[in-house]
Amino acid sequence: MSRIKLATLIAIPLVAIGGALAYAHTGGMHHGPMTEQNMEMHLDHMSAMLTKIGASDTQKSQVEGILKGAFTDLQAMQQSHHDALGKAHELLLGPAVDRARIEAIRVEQIRSFDEASKRMTTAFEDAAEVLSPEQRAALAAEVRKHHGG
Repeated sequence: MSRIKLATLIAIPLVAIGGALAYAHTGGMHHGPMTEQNMEMHLDHMSAMLTKIGASDTQKSQVEGILKGAFTDLQAMQQSHHDALGKAHELLLGPAVDRARIEAIRVEQIRSFDEASKRMTTAFEDAAEVLSPEQRAALAAEVRKHHGG
């Protein structure tokens, strides 16, 4: 087999797996990894929006506590994902391709992404319940403005 064909056969799964894992590692879309700085930025932004909609200090504190806990959990998931990405790279580039171990990593990552998604969804649901229906409607308008919609 030519070197070009071999390189292509290796590159395609690396790009596919690496791309999917990198996308998930960065939190998807434009948000990037949930670093301490990003966490504080998101919490400050949420606090400013809650102020705009007339949320009380108690409500703002409750929402911040809910979201900070979820963001902290997300940080741990992202670190675990980063470690799994490194392991997948090792397995794909090693002397032999261990398909079973690579598949186990993939399955674990899907489970982990699902748990993270559930955790974030629950946090957003819990935070939404802190607000009145009128405040949620006002917050929805603020979010649409922020995201250009």
